[in-house]
Amino acid sequence: LGWQTTSSIPDIAMMYRAGTPNLGNQPSPVLELPTSGAYAPAGQYASYSTGSAGYSAQTPQFATATNYYAGTPMKQVTFQDSDHAKVMGNDEDDVDSGDDDDRFLKGDARKKRDLMMARCCGCCCCILLMILAALIYVGWSQVALSKQRGNTQDPNLTPVQFPRYMSCGGCKEGYKTDEELRECSHPCFGLNFVQTWENFTEKYGYKMVYFPSRPGPKGEPPVNISAWWLPAEPRAGVPVAPRVVVLHGLGSNNNHCGVQSTCYLLRSLGFSCLAPSVRDFGLSGKSSHPDILTWGYDYHFDLLGGWDYARTDPDGLLGGALPDEKVGIMGFSKGALGAAIALGLEPRIPGAWLDSGPYGGLHSMIYDNVKPYLGFATPLAAEPVWWSAQAFAGGRLDNVDPLELLVKCNASAAAPRHVIVSGSLIDDTVDLKYAEEAISLLSALPECYRVWTYTPPEYCNGASHHQEMWEFPDDMRSLLCRFWSETFSQSTNLCLLDTLPSFQKWSPSGQLPPGSPPMSEIVDN
Repeated sequence: LGWQTTSSIPDIAMMYRAGTPNLGNQPSPVLELPTSGAYAPAGQYASYSTGSAGYSAQTPQFATATNYYAGTPMKQVTFQDSDHAKVMGNDEDDVDSGDDDDRFLKGDARKKRDLMMARCCGCCCCILLMILAALIYVGWSQVALSKQRGNTQDPNLTPVQFPRYMSCGGCKEGYKTDEELRECSHPCFGLNFVQTWENFTEKYGYKMVYFPSRPGPKGEPPVNISAWWLPAEPRAGVPVAPRVVVLHGLGSNNNHCGVQSTCYLLRSLGFSCLAPSVRDFGLSGKSSHPDILTWGYDYHFDLLGGWDYARTDPDGLLGGALPDEKVGIMGFSKGALGAAIALGLEPRIPGAWLDSGPYGGLHSMIYDNVKPYLGFATPLAAEPVWWSAQAFAGGRLDNVDPLELLVKCNASAAAPRHVIVSGSLIDDTVDLKYAEEAISLLSALPECYRVWTYTPPEYCNGASHHQEMWEFPDDMRSLLCRFWSETFSQSTNLCLLDTLPSFQKWSPSGQLPPGSPPMSEIVDN
């Protein structure tokens, strides 16, 4: 019949003999095997193969064979006259020789799919790593001093040189002629403001002085702080003028637009100024973190060191010592944050002017900067930036909450202390919400604070962050007189306001500054 039992599996499996033709058109014999309980003997297997000519070939290894190993139940094997054999088992569907091609194609498609998925996963991982690296970099840049000196003007400029070299109100830093000053200051202030300021400073003089800060929060030694001493125009009957220690903002020094122009206004009213540069800035000494900008950690100790120096005049350079109640403090932007902390730490300070302060610290400022772009997803970017900044700063961020400190006031004090909270109505750098929160909290403590407010719509050539001292100099000067006169318990008549020249080019009453955004945008924002 053209078949015989193979020697590999005696009496069970049958195969065409090599080279034996299928005789005629006789059907190939069928070998019926038990449907259950029959297995290939241990260590052996059944091998089946058919060629296109109806021949079988038995070789040591069958490239096209279907192999059932020992222990696998075999149900039925049928040899056909066609070019293939069908193999049936308990757990197998019918498979013909075309299934090999199908399996190959499916396997190839699966490999391509798996490869594509792996590439997509790899790309996603790379993108996430790049985003994470960018957020880490942004966090580092928030506290790296090398990245935070954008507002720094040359600390070697003298107070006489500053008015003509300053970058206030949209002017570029560097020496400017009268015509250049007239052009760059328009429409916010005029040339007469700069010239009068310049002449006044030359007439009444200045000194560079040095003093130690107070020790750091962890016992760090005092740092040598540099400051401009800017004495007041003398007043009859006032042997020693009251003093205000004025602190600059982020990434700057005591040659700061807000500091220098405000000190000019204060001096013209009869109040002397001490303007320090915080550690690591200007001509002041180095801190224990010379490459890192801190928030709420130690800069307020430089301001408090200045307050100590202004009270005691240990070097005899200021005209003599003054009682505590005759020396106040003032700060702009991040300097206002430091001034608020200093006021909370030192109960003897009689009053403070807090202008445009980010009282929520760096953490809140990061959220404010990210939120316009990411909305509800802000924490996904803001928190990694904050963690990065905190790590690079060594934990020297937002160590003190100024408002929390201020509400823990001493209600048994002899008299409430004076605090003015100032900020631009349309400030795009530090949101007015911080001033509003401070006003709300401090106003609820009348036994501790006498709260003043000043929130004009400041906008000067694109800038809206503490611009009032040169945009509204007459209004600012009048308010400075009233606030500090009441704080120091002296008459406003000593300010001699009626004798001072007028500088202000327009009034904010009922209108917005020239060139400012429309009211609809301000309300929406």
